[in-house]
Amino acid sequence: MANPPARSNSFKKNKGKAAKQPIKKSDDPRLPVTLLSGFLGAGKTTLLSYILSSREHGLKIAIIVNDLSSLNIDAALIQNHKLTQSNEKLVQMQNGCICCTLREDLLEEVSKIAADGGIDYLLIESTGISEPMQVAETFTFEFAEQAAQMEAEGVEPGDVAQGKLAKLLAAGGLPKIARLDTCVTVVDAVNVLNDFETTDFITDRPAEAGNGEVDPQDERNVTDLLVDQLEFADVVLVNKTDVADKKTVEKVLKLIKTLNPRAKVIPTVHCRVELADIINTYSFSFEEAVTGAGWLQSLREMTPRVLANGSTKSVPKPETEEYGISNFVYRRRRPFHPERLWKLISDKFVVIQNAYEDMLEGINVSTENGDDEEEMSAPGDEEEVDEEAQPQLDPAARLTAKRADPALAPVFRSKGFCWLATRNTLFGEWSQSGVMFTLSGGQNWFVSQPEEMWADGDMKAVATIKADFKGDWGDRRQEIVFIGGGEKPMNKEALEATLDAALLNDEEWAAWEKVMKSKKLSDEQKEEKLHDLFADGFEDWLDPLNPPEGFNVEEGHEGHHHG
Repeated sequence: MANPPARSNSFKKNKGKAAKQPIKKSDDPRLPVTLLSGFLGAGKTTLLSYILSSREHGLKIAIIVNDLSSLNIDAALIQNHKLTQSNEKLVQMQNGCICCTLREDLLEEVSKIAADGGIDYLLIESTGISEPMQVAETFTFEFAEQAAQMEAEGVEPGDVAQGKLAKLLAAGGLPKIARLDTCVTVVDAVNVLNDFETTDFITDRPAEAGNGEVDPQDERNVTDLLVDQLEFADVVLVNKTDVADKKTVEKVLKLIKTLNPRAKVIPTVHCRVELADIINTYSFSFEEAVTGAGWLQSLREMTPRVLANGSTKSVPKPETEEYGISNFVYRRRRPFHPERLWKLISDKFVVIQNAYEDMLEGINVSTENGDDEEEMSAPGDEEEVDEEAQPQLDPAARLTAKRADPALAPVFRSKGFCWLATRNTLFGEWSQSGVMFTLSGGQNWFVSQPEEMWADGDMKAVATIKADFKGDWGDRRQEIVFIGGGEKPMNKEALEATLDAALLNDEEWAAWEKVMKSKKLSDEQKEEKLHDLFADGFEDWLDPLNPPEGFNVEEGHEGHHHG
C-alpha cells in the first residue's frame, strides 16, 4: 500500500488555477473514493463539472450523483458536458437519501463500479441534507459486519443486501474493494455565516433535497447539519470568495479552522482547486474524523496531564483570537441547578431534547406494580402545542433573544458535557450550533460505576480516567467548549458569569452535599430528595448501563431522523 503524502493544515491560497501535473494512480488495488458534501448552491456540481472536464488529472473517473430528485438536474448537466460524456462513467441515484435510505444502493453501485474495472477513481456527490459520517460508515468493516449479522438474524427481505451484495458484506464489505480517500465539504463564503444564525429546519429547505420532498418527520436543523459537514471533512472548500468581502472570507476561514483544526481549508473561486488536494490524498481516517473536531481537541489540549511523579497539572492551550474568532473551555466542579439552566437556555435557544418515551415506543415497560404501561397515544391524539406557554418553540423570538444577549450573541458553537444537580449518574451531552441547542443523556460518570468496568481493565487508560477525579465527587464536572466571535469578540468573563449564575449557589451546594453524603438514604431516596430540592423539567435520560427490559441501547439510528 502506498504511503500517504504529507499534509499541511494551514490555509491554502488558491488563485483559481489548478495543478497541471497528472495525479499519480494509487498503488492500492482498491477503488479510491472522494465524497463531496455541501448545501445547495455551494458549488458541488461546479466542482464535479470542473473535475470531469479537466484532462490534467489523467484519471478515468466514475461519479455517483444523488440529489433525491426524480429528474436529476445535476446529473443531466454533467451528462450533457461534451468533454466528459464519452470518458467518465455516471451513475444516477434517485429518490433516496444517500446517507441513510440508499446506503444499500450505494454499496451495490460502488461494488459494481469496482468489479467492472477500468476506473481509476470514484467521486460521490451527496445531497445537501446528507450527513457525511453516515456515508463514510458504509466504508467500514463494522457496517459490513452489522449488515451481515442482520441478514443472519432473519431481518425482513429488502432490509439488507441480497445475493452478490450479501456475499460482499460477508467477505468484509466495501473496505475489501474500495477505500474512502477524502471527505470534501463545499461551503458558500457569502452565506455560510448566515446559516449559523438561521432558525431553519431541514423541512424549511425542501430544495436541498432536489425534488422538494423532504420527509416531514425529519427533525434535523440546518445549523447542526452544517456543523456536522464541516467537522467531519478532511478538506473544506470555501467557494465564491470573489463575491464575499475580504473580512468575511477571513472570518469564515478562521471559524472553520477552529471548528475543524485537522481539515485543509481552501478558499476558491468557481471551485477551481488543485485536484491533488481532493483526489488520492490518503486523508481520510474514520477515527480521526470522529475525534478531530475542534471542540474535542480543545478539551484534550486543556485536560489535566499526569506528570512523571504521579501528580497532575493542567496544561491549557493559550487562548488565541484571530479575525475575532476565539475559543475557550468552561470548567467547573459544581452542578447546574436544572431550573436555572433551563431558564437560561430556553430563553436564548431552540432547545431540542430526545424524549425518553419516544425511544421506548413499541416496547412494553413494566411499572412498579407489575402492570404494563399503556401504549403511547397516536400522533393525532397529542395535545396541541401552546407556543405562548412554551416560548422556546418560537425560533424567531429565540434568535432575537440570543442576538440581544451580550454574552451569548457571539457564540457560534458550544459542545461538551455537563452535570445537573438532580442527575448524578449520567452526564448530559451539551451541543449548540447557532440558535439550536440539544441536551441529552450521555454515558455514566466513571465515579458512578465499578472500577472494573473502566476501559476493560487497561491500566494506562484507568490512570487517565482517575486523573479527572477530584474531591468527593469524582469525575463529575462541567466541561464545555465555546467557539465564537464575529462582529463582536466572544467575552469569556461575561459568558462565565452567565453560566456560573446557573450553578448551585453556596447554600444550595451545602444542601446538595448533605443529601449525597447521607448514610441513611438509599440512592433512590437521594434522587427523590434532590428532585424535591431542585426543580427539574428536562426530559428523562436513558441509563445505558440500566436500560428498560427489552431495549437495546445499540439499536436505532439515534439523532438521525429521516422517518
